[in-house]
Amino acid sequence: MKYFHAISRFSVAVGSLSGLATGAMMLVILTDVIGRAFFASPLPLATEISVMLLIAKVFLGMAGAQATDSNFQVTILIDNLSPRALHWQRLLSLAVALAGIGIIAWFTAKYAISATEQGEASFGVYHWPIWPERIILSVGLCLLVLQIAVDLVGSAIWGDEKMKAGLPHHSGAI
Repeated sequence: MKYFHAISRFSVAVGSLSGLATGAMMLVILTDVIGRAFFASPLPLATEISVMLLIAKVFLGMAGAQATDSNFQVTILIDNLSPRALHWQRLLSLAVALAGIGIIAWFTAKYAISATEQGEASFGVYHWPIWPERIILSVGLCLLVLQIAVDLVGSAIWGDEKMKAGLPHHSGAI
């Protein structure tokens, strides 16, 4: 079980990078706004940098949100299920998520490899490489797939509560 918790803790740590991306994005936008307003000189590549930071914020944070159970859930249909039925519902939900997100991650990884090999870049005033963004997106999705797999296997073996023991928990149930 310690390996499962280590993967979950790694997901949470990578998710913390998404918080840093938020702060960096705020600094880029603030610098751009001040440059435009007071010096009539916008920050070059501010939009491109902000997009890359937004991708990092969203996709690097997903596995951490999964690990801490921070995703919002609408529980109207499952609120009255027995603990046993709730456990089976969670396993089914994780299996469906694993299959769906696994397929998306597979195609995203293939595309990231292709974009990197081609040196994909934007066509604008400035040359900006897009392939690093594709890699960030792919890594984030692959980490999410790994975390869902850990949650699925761990919940199947040890149960839902024991699997989440020792990790931060932020219920997003509505």
